[in-house]
Amino acid sequence: MTPSKGNSVNRVCILGAGLAGLSAADLLSDRNYDVIVLEKDDHSGGLASTFKENHFHYDCGPHRFHTRNPEILEYVRKLLPDQMLTLERLSRIRLLDQYFYYPLALGDVFRHMPFLSIAGITASYLWEKIRNLLNPRDESVFENWVIKRFGKKLYDIYFGPYTEKLWGCKATELSSDWANQRITVPSLSGLIRTTLFPSKDIVRSLVSTFHYPVGGIGRICEALAHRVVSRGGRILYRSEPLAIRKNENEEFILTTNQGELTVDYIVNTIPVTDYVSLLGRLLPEEVHAASCNLHFRAIVFLVIKLKNRVEAHDHWIYTPEECYLFNRLSVPENFDPDCSSEGSQIVFEFSCNQGDDIWNGNVDLTDLAIKGGEKLGLFRSEDVIETTITRQAYAYPVYDLDYSSNISIVLDAVQNMKNTVTCGRQGLFRYNNMDHSVEMGQCAAMEICGEHNTGKSHIQTTSTWSDG
Repeated sequence: MTPSKGNSVNRVCILGAGLAGLSAADLLSDRNYDVIVLEKDDHSGGLASTFKENHFHYDCGPHRFHTRNPEILEYVRKLLPDQMLTLERLSRIRLLDQYFYYPLALGDVFRHMPFLSIAGITASYLWEKIRNLLNPRDESVFENWVIKRFGKKLYDIYFGPYTEKLWGCKATELSSDWANQRITVPSLSGLIRTTLFPSKDIVRSLVSTFHYPVGGIGRICEALAHRVVSRGGRILYRSEPLAIRKNENEEFILTTNQGELTVDYIVNTIPVTDYVSLLGRLLPEEVHAASCNLHFRAIVFLVIKLKNRVEAHDHWIYTPEECYLFNRLSVPENFDPDCSSEGSQIVFEFSCNQGDDIWNGNVDLTDLAIKGGEKLGLFRSEDVIETTITRQAYAYPVYDLDYSSNISIVLDAVQNMKNTVTCGRQGLFRYNNMDHSVEMGQCAAMEICGEHNTGKSHIQTTSTWSDG
């Protein structure tokens, strides 16, 4: 990347008005860069959006903001002074017609799990320990990684069904990188140790306290967008890039559905697969081939509005069993008590692929959600007022067995291009958290300013900006 001189002559185009893109825009606009943000939707926020409809608002899925970086926390708090709630996380798993706390707690498991299931889990785990002394499993595969640490019985009850529902493929087709990043307790013995001897060094994904803005998670991006515009930056909504080329001065020319745009730098936060396609002949064929082998999992959110308040205090509930087509649900009122002026709502998440029956509306999600909600004891069908559907095409990067080699080829090529940097969950194909996206955007902006090198920050390793 060629450093800039940091004056208003430098024009920067940022693709995507999500957390990463707007965090980059915020820093660059503060440094007097000419900032233009292109956003294909009619609102900011991306995956961290809040939708307002009639007398209620809801997020695109449940979000919790937490961070180990005090500077990032202070940065967000200053965006919304005195408007950040501090909440204690409550999540549960529905299994065997019982609720279990998530993350799993040993005492809770023993209280609610049938004795024969507990005996089977214990025996399976002990057998796995013996088996691995003789014939260790290949831990590069998700299924093997989990079975080695928890035994096959617990894998069959929870980890396997939930994983295959979430990703839409066999767990043998997934890399263990996802397990390394997102499974909170490293083994069954680790669960016992954390129960009997709690550690002061808490895994990020086990953090119980989190922050949430009054009015919905999307208010963070709304505040960032407002500040960028107040400094003279431009955010062009419903603006979609169609192609990117360079002129004789090595400037980028972006063809969009609203015309052409010439800039000195690009910060990308849209799906890196789309970005590679936009760059066309600026990248070699092998990069395009690798990009075509990267895939995202989509989500359809079904919001059910209810006459009465839901009695469950959960922030979200996981449903790994086949009798529920949805893999998770959340209760917005438990994040923000004022998100509904009356009644309440539940947001159901249906993982899918773009173009399949769930995505295209060929499945009656409303009926399945209502029946599922009744089975879970959350509400009665006569309590339902109406429903709303929202879709997100690029929700989760799929860590298949070949993803690592493919994303390395793609990111190496994109990051080595002069005057452009890619960041964010979609831009890096990285299953990261909200605070990571803010930090990524800031790092990308500093790279434009010549003060940071994103490519040398171990951004492509599984240990950076990834844990739950």
